[in-house]
Amino acid sequence: MLEDDYMVRQTDALSNTIARLVLGKTDTGYTPTGRTEDAAADGLWFRLDQLVKAGAFNEVEDLLYEETDEDDLRFLAVAVDFYAHLNQRTDRELEAGGFTREEVGDGLRDMARRFGVELAL
Repeated sequence: MLEDDYMVRQTDALSNTIARLVLGKTDTGYTPTGRTEDAAADGLWFRLDQLVKAGAFNEVEDLLYEETDEDDLRFLAVAVDFYAHLNQRTDRELEAGGFTREEVGDGLRDMARRFGVELAL
């Protein structure tokens, strides 16, 4: 359990660091705006949200990787939101959704790398 607590703190720190330093935000959440220029990221967020509510975490991650445009930081914001929310789930919830605690941190780091973000946390 102590290792899991450490992993949760590490992923929280990484999420918050990306939000602040890369996205210029004070939190890790993504809020759909409804603006035309945000339509693709908003649409992805809504689809991911429905899958998260259904507990289909692997499907969410697959969709996130398939639909992300690495040239648009709005998609990184969507990814940070997804992984930050997953990080708040219990190990039991993650396992039920086909995910592990380690995959949450690894997925966030992998997604950040796709956007050229390398952080040593």
